[in-house]
Order: sequence, then C-alpha cells, then structure tokens
Amino acid sequence: MSSSSSFNDFSLAELFKYIEERKRSGCLTVCTLPDLKIQQSKSRYFYLWFHQGSFVTATSNLKSKSLAASIIRQGSTSQADIDKIIATQPAKKPLGLHLKTQGLVGAEELNVLFANQLKHVRKLFEIQKGVFKFDSKANLPWNEMTGLSLGAIQVAIMALRVLKRWEIMSDVIPHHSSAIADITDNRTHLHLNAFERQVWEFANGRISLNDIATELQQPILLVQGAAYRLMLANLVDEIPMVRIANIHQKNAELDSWNPKIIASTSVPDKIKDIKPQTLSSSFLENLVGFLRSHA
Repeated sequence: MSSSSSFNDFSLAELFKYIEERKRSGCLTVCTLPDLKIQQSKSRYFYLWFHQGSFVTATSNLKSKSLAASIIRQGSTSQADIDKIIATQPAKKPLGLHLKTQGLVGAEELNVLFANQLKHVRKLFEIQKGVFKFDSKANLPWNEMTGLSLGAIQVAIMALRVLKRWEIMSDVIPHHSSAIADITDNRTHLHLNAFERQVWEFANGRISLNDIATELQQPILLVQGAAYRLMLANLVDEIPMVRIANIHQKNAELDSWNPKIIASTSVPDKIKDIKPQTLSSSFLENLVGFLRSHA
C-alpha cells in the first residue's frame, strides 16, 4: 500500500503519530521543494524507514552504503571487512547488530551511528514545503540499520525540542489563548523533559497558554511548543478559547449565588460537591543534546 500527500495537508509530526499508532512498517520518502528565494535551490530526498511504528533508520539515498561509510569513517573497520561481513550476514539482520556480534563495533558506536541517522529527521522538521509518500510494501534496508529503534512519536518529540523556528508550526500548535486539559492517568512511558512536565502541571482545562507562559516566565511560543508535544504524546487536549469563556461564565454564576435570596431552595448536590481545584506542584537526554549541538 502506498499513500502520498504534502505538508499542507499533514504536518510531519502528525504523520509520525499516525505511523506509531497504526504500527505501520515501510519507507517514508520526503521530498523538499526548492526555495524560490534562493538561487540554485533544488529538491532534496530523504528516506525514513519504520518497523511496526518505530523508526529504524534514515538515509539521503537508496544505495544502501551510508551506514557502512559512516562505520569506516569512525575507523572501526575497513571496507574489505564490511564486504566480508555483508557476504555472510544472516537474512533480515541489521548490519550494525551483526558487526557488533562479530566484535567489530561496540554499543556506544552504534548509539552514535543511530544519533547521526536521527539528524536526517531533525532537518526535516525545519522544512516548510514538501511532499511525502509512504510505501508499506518497501523492504527494510538491513544494511542501513544499526539494530536500534525508537518509537515514531518519541522521535518527533525529540526533533521538535530542538526546532528553532516554531512560527513555521503556527497552523498546528495550540492557540495562545487556549488551555490544555489532562486526558490520561498514565504518567507516560515517553521521556518528557522538565519543561514539558512543568507545562503539564497546568493542564486543568482552565488556564490559558498565555497565562502559563506568564507564570513560568517563558516565551509563549516555547509554551505552545511544549503543549503541542504533550498533545502529540496523547497526554493533553487543547481547550479552545470559547470553552474557557463558558467555564469562566459558569464560575461567575456560582460565585454570585446568594443563599439569602434563595434560602427556601435546596442547594443542588452538584454545587455542594464543588471544591476548589489546585495545581499540583541517559541516552535520550544525551541524544537531544547531540541533535541540538548539530542543529
């Protein structure tokens, strides 16, 4: 099955979320469109592979030699050794894992190689114009795989953390006047950073992102970005301004309730039960630092 569209219809983050939630496998081909403001600007192609909803590798070509070239540049082994290993490589086994089994690369080297592959993903989140195609029948490129993988949503969140220009996401991030509401009791298997958890603490559906930014003394775009990442992780929902206004109106009506005027009327159970709500007060981390340092 093959499907295609443009970033005018879907953001890359939404696409990653779809891939993980549907546990999709295949190749995502992304073509960036030329920037007409830059002379000699050309389209560029990137190829990202997923297996059952997890990101496994990325390349800028389909020659299946990128990982081997990176390993040789590290000085881990030679081209001749790589060729011998590939000739004896078991079917459907990642090259990186096979090299590790043979003692030619170590675990830390594989981590670095995988981080370098994720740099391709980070770059894609900076583009504004592009088209994509997802081919679920594409075979996995075993010679480009380290053997490491990461959930597509976590990859998107990490890439968004180092995004420099949040204004390019203005069509998808929550509005600054909206609030966010917690929609799960799960404290999440995802690795959130301290700032995302701070914003999450305000997810009671009544405080606008503007007010959260003021409380945290942070730029509104950074708060909107953190809120969007929480939405991407299915931890919160956006509560639009109209709904917030309705909540404030209902609260005002309750505050104006005068028991002397309606003393003969029994107090509804719902009003009796109302109580003031209060706010509750390392590889992936290193990987985010690596991506930021190479931004």
